[in-house]
Amino acid sequence: YHPEPRVASIVSSHNNPEFIVNVKETGKILFVDYTDLKNLKTVEVEAERFLHDGG
Repeated sequence: YHPEPRVASIVSSHNNPEFIVNVKETGKILFVDYTDLKNLKTVEVEAERFLHDGG
């Protein structure tokens, strides 16, 4: 848990309706599938805490 996590980067796919979000202080990487905007699907991957800008 971090009280104010910040996004290090958001990267979108050129081929698929999805993007990747790197959250700095939490060490989380989120894969977001926005095929259905009313029902977003996310997959969370653990990474090193305190990610730097750009992933």
